[in-house]
Amino acid sequence: MNKFLATTAIASLLAMPAMAEQTDISQTVNALQEALNTIRISDDATDVSQAAVNAANIISIDFGSLDDVTQSSEEGMTQNAINDFDTRGNRRNFAELNTVAQAGTNVLNSVDLTMDAGQGYDIDHLSQVVDNANQTASNDIDIRYGTSTGIDQDATNVMNMAAMDDLQSDSMPDDLLQEIDDSTQFAGNDLDVDLGITDVTQDAVNVMNLAEVEDDLKGDSLQYIFGDTSQIAANNAFDTDYRASITNLMQSAVNVANSLSVGENSPNSGGSFYGAEITQVYDGTDGSGQDASNYVRFASLGITGAAPAIAGDPAIIDQSALNAINLATVTNVGWTVSQDAFSVDQAASNLATNSDFSYSADVSNFDQSATNVANILSAGALPDLTGMTDVSQSFDGTQIATNGTFGADDLSSVTQAATNVANSVSGL
Repeated sequence: MNKFLATTAIASLLAMPAMAEQTDISQTVNALQEALNTIRISDDATDVSQAAVNAANIISIDFGSLDDVTQSSEEGMTQNAINDFDTRGNRRNFAELNTVAQAGTNVLNSVDLTMDAGQGYDIDHLSQVVDNANQTASNDIDIRYGTSTGIDQDATNVMNMAAMDDLQSDSMPDDLLQEIDDSTQFAGNDLDVDLGITDVTQDAVNVMNLAEVEDDLKGDSLQYIFGDTSQIAANNAFDTDYRASITNLMQSAVNVANSLSVGENSPNSGGSFYGAEITQVYDGTDGSGQDASNYVRFASLGITGAAPAIAGDPAIIDQSALNAINLATVTNVGWTVSQDAFSVDQAASNLATNSDFSYSADVSNFDQSATNVANILSAGALPDLTGMTDVSQSFDGTQIATNGTFGADDLSSVTQAATNVANSVSGL
């Protein structure tokens, strides 16, 4: 959560006046935003950073509560955050990349009223609406006749994000509304190296409709995604020369759609109030859904993953692919919770393969985890409402989780975990 909210730091560039609790804010945007960084060289590079950031409709304050807040983008918004790095060595002089960081970030509709320490501030009514928006965050490194050490690639897209202390209740329906229609997110990282990869991290993250109410949810909340909406998170790493090796490569691809947490930072066991309905809906069409994938192609010297620092500690997941739809974590549930996902496809995949099956390449300390989850409620307490269904969950779609390791010679300390979960209610 903190990683996602950190993207709102750009709001500090804008000085905002002190506001009373009755302040209303309305923001509307329909635009093209492109942040592009490109480097083309023919030799070594050390301590290089590329950051491409697009942000629209951002509110970040730490001095007071707000009344009605509206953020909308309804006529086709495009955000492209792209970093590209290309170096070309030669057979006489190999190129070396050391400590290179790329970060591509897009944020559309964000409200943050929380504090680093202590309680944050409240909102009476919040509406965040996105229609026909497209976000692309992409990082690419291409090294010919060279090696890489200490590479960090982060691609992040966020649509509709909110964090506050309390959500108050007023006379309007859906005191917290987050809605997305016919929109797409692509987060991707590519690393193509000839002669060896060491200490590389690739993170691709897409988020749609994320809300954190630190204390009490006093009004209704609705998180709604529909139409031709999709999320793709993909990491690719290539090591092509037969003499090359890959050491300590970490890939993580994550898609999240509709996530709500209530009461997790409450001083007095907060949660949803009596009469405060929680509703999460993902109503897709053919082609809608989530695709999280990691791919690595290794050469003759194989792959060696990172080992736990202390013997007996959990394994370090080298390839992790996660798709999540309709997540709700509520300390105390005081009213109904409804989670529905229709016509949605989830695909999580990890693949490690030999670039030439004639090589005898070994794989060691390598772990793959592919996970799809939909309609997950975690609660500290549930209500008992007379004549009503307290919790309802419905899922209609496909979940496919796959892991593959191909073309290796010897395996040592290798694990694969493929998991699908639909409709779950559990305690905190």
